[in-house]
Amino acid sequence: MSAQPAASVPARRTKLAIGVAVVCALSIYLGHGRSFVSLSHDPHEVNCLPELHLALLVHHQPDKVERGDYLFWKASSISALAYVGEDFVLKRVAGVPGDTLSIRGEQVFINERLVAEGLEDAVLYKRPASSFQRTEVIPPDRYFVVGTARMSNDSRYWGYLPHASIVGKGYRIY
Repeated sequence: MSAQPAASVPARRTKLAIGVAVVCALSIYLGHGRSFVSLSHDPHEVNCLPELHLALLVHHQPDKVERGDYLFWKASSISALAYVGEDFVLKRVAGVPGDTLSIRGEQVFINERLVAEGLEDAVLYKRPASSFQRTEVIPPDRYFVVGTARMSNDSRYWGYLPHASIVGKGYRIY
């Protein structure tokens, strides 16, 4: 009995791409206009979510949002992100309603757990990093979202993402 050679990387990628396309097509067909899916990648030289190379976006506002979820929304719905050239912004949920947010120094904590570091984008707002420091409880129907890169323009600077602005959830493909 001879051993079968392992599938080559390009062959596995092709199979993955076909699988994703089939899932997308079925989601569109079965959604009957209620929701749809798309694929997304970060086109910027410095990625806000460097661990996320390709994501499946499900265009349906979620009823339940949990820490660690990836959410996306129209860039135009947050005035501080009006400069973004893409239609949607995708970030990871670090804090949910009722959590305690604390920004001390250049570290961001949710319920005393470190979730992000750095305030390099303070210069975009023409404010010192110290002006973003605060401790407060995340209000109802609001989410604290972050990119995992230090240079991410996220809730550290412009505040909470309202639930009403959420277009859908993102899922990491690779």
